[in-house]
Amino acid sequence: MSVLMVEDRDNPFKGQEIATPVTIVEVPPVFVLSAIAYEKTPYGLKKIGEIIAPNAPKQLRRVFKPSTKTKGFETLKNFGERIFDLRLLVLTQPWKTGLGKKTPELLEVAISGSNVSEKIAFAEKVLGKEIPVSEVFQEGEQLDVIAVTKGKGWQGVVKRYGVSLNIRKASKSRRHGGSIGAERQAKVMYTIPRAGQMGFQRRTDRNKRILKISNDAKEFAPTGGFLRYGFTKSALVAIHGSIPGPVKRFVVLRKLLYPKQVKKPEVKVVLK
Repeated sequence: MSVLMVEDRDNPFKGQEIATPVTIVEVPPVFVLSAIAYEKTPYGLKKIGEIIAPNAPKQLRRVFKPSTKTKGFETLKNFGERIFDLRLLVLTQPWKTGLGKKTPELLEVAISGSNVSEKIAFAEKVLGKEIPVSEVFQEGEQLDVIAVTKGKGWQGVVKRYGVSLNIRKASKSRRHGGSIGAERQAKVMYTIPRAGQMGFQRRTDRNKRILKISNDAKEFAPTGGFLRYGFTKSALVAIHGSIPGPVKRFVVLRKLLYPKQVKKPEVKVVLK
């Protein structure tokens, strides 16, 4: 899919209307399941306390049985200076997309704040509630997309690494690699292209830009719905360019490790 937008990057087309490809991602809200407190030890961070929301979705039982004991945030405050960091455990809600998947994914996310008190106050405010994508990202912001790529099975060096074909009169095969290294050292270096598994690997696609965030499915969906997907029921995010993985595969949208300036794009028309 493509959108018609005003080019705002420094290139010969700056200020002109251009058609640019986008990937549409359906993003149902995440549910904040618990707040986890960690203390710092010589061996790394150690969990010392957790506050679980009492109103967890019933689909959570597909992953594990949550504790029925309810604790308040006063329990965390009693730890005092022992708390080094506080993080949130959130779960996805794929059943809100209407695709048939009901098993949620669990993710631990960090909380921004200058001290632990601010993090506890924020966690107390969002625990047991849903967080939509519009409260985390904004239009024009850049992010990282983490996903599992399309699986292509066992492939040779030509498809896997783009190695050139041998000449037509090659004695063995045109799609074999050439020399795999010198006689000494008597080993094959990791830099030598070899046949092997291609795809179905976890990859991070960095610095992808959000061009549009919308709650209106009709704004993006073509007549008859998206190909091999259908109609959407949750918020949509239009990401500039392509992202890893096939249709319907779970992806993680992460904020940049080194934030950049946000410049809201001027999107004119969605080209369906």
